[in-house]
Amino acid sequence: MEEKVFHIPVLPKETIEFLSPAPGEIFVDCTLGGGGHAEKILKRIGPSGKLVGIDCDPEAIRESQKNLARFKDQVIFVNDNFINLKNILQNLNISGIDGILFDLGVSWHQLETPERGFSLKEKGMDASLDMRMNPAQQFKAYDIVNFYPEKKLRELFFKLGEEPFGGKIAREIIRARDRKKIKTCGELLDLIRRATPPDYRFSRKGHWATKTFRALRMEVNQELPTLEETLPQALEVLKPGGRLVVISF
Repeated sequence: MEEKVFHIPVLPKETIEFLSPAPGEIFVDCTLGGGGHAEKILKRIGPSGKLVGIDCDPEAIRESQKNLARFKDQVIFVNDNFINLKNILQNLNISGIDGILFDLGVSWHQLETPERGFSLKEKGMDASLDMRMNPAQQFKAYDIVNFYPEKKLRELFFKLGEEPFGGKIAREIIRARDRKKIKTCGELLDLIRRATPPDYRFSRKGHWATKTFRALRMEVNQELPTLEETLPQALEVLKPGGRLVVISF
């Protein structure tokens, strides 16, 4: 049976080059995922080093615990949002760290798990409008699509999704939900299709609904406000000469 890949770490060589981990140092991976980047850091910091791995997705914590089992004495796994970075380190009695990593966005596992509501693939069309990175969170994409006013939806699609047809998509959503609640990814996809012209959909390299889905995901998980609040914390806990790497694309 073929083993599923949880997440493929991006820019691994460049990440390690900029973080420059050395034996005995302390690092924090704020987006642990499957532990791909963490493994490379752990190999560099050695038995005398320590890595704090944070992820708000309990599935990621379970997967990384398996993948990093041989480093168990060097890793502290924390199932939490990295917005609590400073408190997490205080609770661990860690006063300063040598390097911090953020790999922003959605993981391969989250995209490939249809019921999480992130996927635009056919197998994900019956999934509910979820998009939570932390399954314990109450707020879902369903709440945005069905209860945000048109103006707020339009701003969301323009600003977070950079979707040129954000206004038309917002209006189509409002008209549809006046008749009945929008419950699945497939239902939302049909509305986006109606609101966008064929030449726009067929001329794009990626999926034509990606920008709308990205905007919803970022709003559900409050990705920008969380990062804005966390980066000052990261700078505060870094030792002099510490390194901070943020991966985003």
